[in-house]
Amino acid sequence: MAVKKATPKDLEAKVEAAVKAETPKAEAPKAEAKKAETKAAPKKAAAKAEVKEEVKKAPAKKAPAKKAAPKKAAEPKTAVVIEYAGGQISTADIVAKAIEVSGKKTVKEINVYYQPENGKVYFTADGEQGSFDL
Repeated sequence: MAVKKATPKDLEAKVEAAVKAETPKAEAPKAEAKKAETKAAPKKAAAKAEVKEEVKKAPAKKAPAKKAAPKKAAEPKTAVVIEYAGGQISTADIVAKAIEVSGKKTVKEINVYYQPENGKVYFTADGEQGSFDL
């Protein structure tokens, strides 16, 4: 036989029924009414405590867990230095010089080609070609 689980509404109805059964139906003198209230108050508290306990025992619905967005791996900090014929130059310096020679303040796309045997740098900056000597 399946066991029926009590819902919070069922428990509230049970408590209200218990409170109504304990409340005097006819008006009594004030002294008797106060006695009845004092006797009923602990019973009401006990009934409410029972309801709270039963509500705690009832399984609570859990919200579905949010999936965390996958974190992108950070690009590693890189520094490329070219050494040729006893000299050194950084690729960042070559790119900065190519942007300066292009005459533009901002460049969306730049391609740089360095030929160390000639000491020449060729570049295209936003479709415009150029070159300079190192």
